[in-house]
Amino acid sequence: MSAASDLIERMERETDQQIDSDDPNNMVMTGLFDVVTSMMEKSSHDELDDVVAGLLVILHQMTLEYRNEQASRKIIDSLLASGLSPDDIRFMMDEW
Repeated sequence: MSAASDLIERMERETDQQIDSDDPNNMVMTGLFDVVTSMMEKSSHDELDDVVAGLLVILHQMTLEYRNEQASRKIIDSLLASGLSPDDIRFMMDEW
């Protein structure tokens, strides 16, 4: 297992919850952010820093906010490909 998987499993055991990025009150996510933050503050660059940085990226990509942002970008790209101008798209978004 990777260090990231081990950390996630440890946090799930300690909190008696499953990881859920859509739940802002999820204790596993909170615990992971706490561990990652403290690890980044204390270490000089080594292999563990790569794990920590990777976890931060993965945790961010799991958030509902990130997924909504990516979905919006896909819609905007499709509208641009269909021939609408950026001004037209901006007008449509302001009207919603």
